[in-house]
Amino acid sequence: MHHVSRSDLKKNGLRQTRCPDQFHFDLLSVATMKLLVTIAIVLSSWSQTLRCRAFTTPTIARQQQANSSPSPSLLFVETSSSTTSASSTGDEEDENTVVCISNPKTGQNVTLIGTAHLSEKSNQQVQRLIETLQPNAVMIEIDPSRLERLGFDSADDIKVARVVDSEDITLPVAPPKTDNGLIGIFQKAFIGVFSQVARAFLTNMYKSLENDMDQKAGGEFLQAVQSAECCDVCDTVILGDRNSVKTIQRVAELAIESGDFIGVLNRLQAVNEEEMSKLEPKVREELLKQKGQEGNDDYEIDETEFTTAMMETLKEDEQFRTRLFSKLEQDVPEFTRAFLKERDYLMSESILRELDRRPEEVKNIVGVVGLAHVPGMEKHFKTIFADEPAPLVQEVAAMTLE
Repeated sequence: MHHVSRSDLKKNGLRQTRCPDQFHFDLLSVATMKLLVTIAIVLSSWSQTLRCRAFTTPTIARQQQANSSPSPSLLFVETSSSTTSASSTGDEEDENTVVCISNPKTGQNVTLIGTAHLSEKSNQQVQRLIETLQPNAVMIEIDPSRLERLGFDSADDIKVARVVDSEDITLPVAPPKTDNGLIGIFQKAFIGVFSQVARAFLTNMYKSLENDMDQKAGGEFLQAVQSAECCDVCDTVILGDRNSVKTIQRVAELAIESGDFIGVLNRLQAVNEEEMSKLEPKVREELLKQKGQEGNDDYEIDETEFTTAMMETLKEDEQFRTRLFSKLEQDVPEFTRAFLKERDYLMSESILRELDRRPEEVKNIVGVVGLAHVPGMEKHFKTIFADEPAPLVQEVAAMTLE
């Protein structure tokens, strides 16, 4: 996987432009756009392996137990294995990617299925678990504007009783630090243009990846909708995510508020390049070994095959994911807040709202999200079910007091 450097920009004849108040960024920077795509792919592949602390029964068995006789005092949050009838491959995948959270007061359950957005295995896992769990509602990491990517003209084309979204959920944010004068007006205009251009590049490059890999990005979300339509007890699909343009806008807003817009982008690229440079040789070495070409540095590996191998490795390598996102949180908090924490909040709240709306009818909701969102959403449900403020609410309150 090629990382674009500053020398690559010069080769492509691109230049930086200077904007007022020291903010300068080339909106057509190939380096930045490729970086955004790389991070988007990695985001879909990050998870933590959560181990059982209070229970050891498989997810589906736990769900059945919770529905029949919920515990009045225990909250369990753990990564699951699957039922004994499932294949060992399914068991191993569930072990790393599925989290079940139960509200001890209501007996309601939330199961989060962490996926990789360009993985056929994730599609199959989503189908298998929804068919087995039979949820009352399914939440997917999609907003209404992205339904067309799944093949739907509108929400009306989804064959369930109700389709809802998270667009009216209020997001907790700290008071903005941007200038309200002429510079502030320019900054808002810059953010708008930047987000639209970035979104266009992301969309086009995702399409290119789809063509190269012969695999549609977000196929697990289409599978989740189709499985929900076929589930007799599921009457609701929740489009829980935020519009991607708004997410990119938030990254730009937070970067500007930091006072070092270019520094944020440079730190983001530096973390990505540092960590990916450690992973890529391992993936190449493993592919060469599989082909009987171990040690042959001149052997050319098909780019599509290499990209697919990178995706699966990212999904399986917990140590790499944990290290990467820990470093991103430390070095580029603006990125993790916009791309992860705020979206974790909105998707979690969209599920909680459905649980609260019909507590006697809705006992089981499945959320299908990129693996990067599973740890944050798990923490959100755990704190809310324990009658504590959501993690993002606590973080914003602390920032406001500073």
